[in-house]
Amino acid sequence: MTIRSAHVLPPQLIGEALHVYACKWLPCIIKVNISGSSASQTEESREKNRKILETIVSMIPADRGSVSVGFLLRLLSISSHLGVSSVTKTELIKRSSIQFHKAAVSDLNFYDIELVQVVLESFLKFWKRIYPGSVENRNYLLRSIRKVGKLVDTYLQVVARDEDMPVSKFVALAETVPAIGRLEHDDLYQAISIYLKVNY
Repeated sequence: MTIRSAHVLPPQLIGEALHVYACKWLPCIIKVNISGSSASQTEESREKNRKILETIVSMIPADRGSVSVGFLLRLLSISSHLGVSSVTKTELIKRSSIQFHKAAVSDLNFYDIELVQVVLESFLKFWKRIYPGSVENRNYLLRSIRKVGKLVDTYLQVVARDEDMPVSKFVALAETVPAIGRLEHDDLYQAISIYLKVNY
C-alpha cells in the first residue's frame, strides 16, 4: 500500500507482485475447488484464504490492465467458494468485465457458465454506457464486443461437451450475446451441434 501510494512503481509491476503472491498462497484452494474435494479444507484455512483474497483484490491498482483478465477471472472463480464479501465479488466482476475482450477461452476454464454470463452481462452494460462518443471510440468498442462474441461462442463449444449442462443455461448464454457481437454464426452452430450430439 505504501509503494502504491508513493507512485514509485508502475501499476503493472504492483499487479504482478500481487499475482505472484496469490499464486503462492491460493493455488491449493483453486485445486481443491476444481477437484470438488473441498471437505479437506478446514474452516480456519477457508477463513484465512478468504482474507487473503479480499486483501489482494483491495490492493490491485485501479489502473486498467494492472493485472490480467485471466488473473481476475481466476480470483472470481474461487470467490464464492471462499465466501468473500459482496463488495469484493462485485469489484472482481466489474474489473473482469472491463477487460473481458482480452480474455482467452483458457481463462474461462473454471466452467462455471453462470459466472461467465454474469461477467458478460456486466461487460455489455459497460459497453452500452460508454458507446456514445467518437467514431474511433465506437470502432474500438465494436471490435471489443465482437471479440467477446467469438470468445463466448468458443467457450460454448467447451461446455457443450458437459453431459450435465442444462439446455436453459446453454441457450441463455448464447442469447446474451447481441446480434452486433457476431459477424458470422459458424462457432455458435458448432457449439449447438456438439451439444446435441452429447446430450441427445
